[in-house]
Amino acid sequence: MKNNWVNFADIRKRVSIEDVLLKFYRLENLHRDGKKLIGPCPVHNGDSPRAFHADLDKNLWHCFSKCQGGGNAIDLVAKKEDLSIRDAALKLQAFFLSGEGTRDVVKPTAPTKTANDEGKRSAPTPSDDEEAPEENAPLNVKLDLKGDHPHLIHDRALKPATIERFGIGYCSRGMLRGMIAIPIHDDEGQLVAYAGRRLKPQDIKEHGKYRFPKGFKKELVLYNLHRAKTEAGEHGLILVEGFFSVFKLSEAGLTNVVAPMGCELSDSQARLLADAKEVFILFDGNDAGYSGAAKAKDKLAPLVPVRIVKLEEGTEPESFSPQALRWLVNGMSRLDIADISFSRRRTEVKSPAL
Repeated sequence: MKNNWVNFADIRKRVSIEDVLLKFYRLENLHRDGKKLIGPCPVHNGDSPRAFHADLDKNLWHCFSKCQGGGNAIDLVAKKEDLSIRDAALKLQAFFLSGEGTRDVVKPTAPTKTANDEGKRSAPTPSDDEEAPEENAPLNVKLDLKGDHPHLIHDRALKPATIERFGIGYCSRGMLRGMIAIPIHDDEGQLVAYAGRRLKPQDIKEHGKYRFPKGFKKELVLYNLHRAKTEAGEHGLILVEGFFSVFKLSEAGLTNVVAPMGCELSDSQARLLADAKEVFILFDGNDAGYSGAAKAKDKLAPLVPVRIVKLEEGTEPESFSPQALRWLVNGMSRLDIADISFSRRRTEVKSPAL
């Protein structure tokens, strides 16, 4: 490749899964079925005629056979050719977006003829016990929540505007009865789930603070991304652990904040951050937060510039004043600081950004 800069947003917008399959790999053993391309899996070079599905509307693919997984166009190239996400993106960028596509054609593996090649359109669909492509289906219901609950107003000291903005409130019926319900949207702004924040100490002790709906794939969603990406502007995104850190930073004027809803950042969540100008990791000041932040940095470093903050032990982002949080984030960017230890008493710069 002529350079190492990757425009992930441009690749996702302009390079379709259809073009990758038919123009980049020049596959001839896939057939159209409505808005899908179906055939043997090109990732593991299988021969099952309906193992591989490419959804042309969603720009996603899935293998129901050996791979048992899927993803977008970049994921396909990365898995097929055993490349990193960044190297796969560079390859597609060079082929489709830099005028080099006519010189670097990948020769496809010759399709394997099978007895089922004829009449593929009438072939059976995958059986019920095969996994469907990973996604969170949009909800068609909206909970009636009470935003004036004491846990929000007094215990958390959230402003009414914040409660209204994020649509949170006390749930008095259904599966989340007796909990604070928090709407979760995907990166396109579609409501896909409600998380419940337990309030009774005994329930928290036995079951943990949060309840997520059965079947909800938390690892595919970054909380608040649909808002943060439109408000980030020329700034990067701030990555915190949980919901209430998002709420408090938003009140501090830092609306470009997202959360993986825990201290573990998944590979899918890391890819959602790849379009950001830069990412500030601001996890809680405890062993889980320190470990999670280090792992998140390792996943994000090949995709996007990363700045990491190690908070004083026993603190959370909301432990600091709005002024301190704004000074921290803006100062790291302007002074090009990559790694910093931050406390209420003193601040120590660990290393400059590279």
